[in-house]
This record gives sequence, C-alpha cells and structure tokens, in this order.
Amino acid sequence: MSRVCELCGKGKMHGNTVSHSNKKAPRKYKPNLQKETVTIDGQKFSARICTKCKKTMNA
Repeated sequence: MSRVCELCGKGKMHGNTVSHSNKKAPRKYKPNLQKETVTIDGQKFSARICTKCKKTMNA
C-alpha cells in the first residue's frame, strides 16, 4: 500500500537534511496519513487521508 492520501493525492516529497556543518544528505518527507471513515454521497468507506484533509473535513 502506497503512502498517498486518497482524497488529495499528496505523496512523499524529497529534500535534504542540513547538518550544523552545512553538509547536505538526501531524505524523504512522508505525509501524515491516518485511517478515517469518510462519507461521500451517503456512502461510508475507510480511507487513509492526510491530516490537512482531515482538518478541512471537520471545519
């Protein structure tokens, strides 16, 4: 199962960790996915969604 939000499609991003000596090393940023029961058009299903989608659904 891939780490992608099922609503917005947000996936992993890449960047660098920068040490105190300004040395760069590659790293990956993963989205914060959580299992949530989502209701769309009266149908309930379980989905892995990111916390940003979760916050906008509750607002």
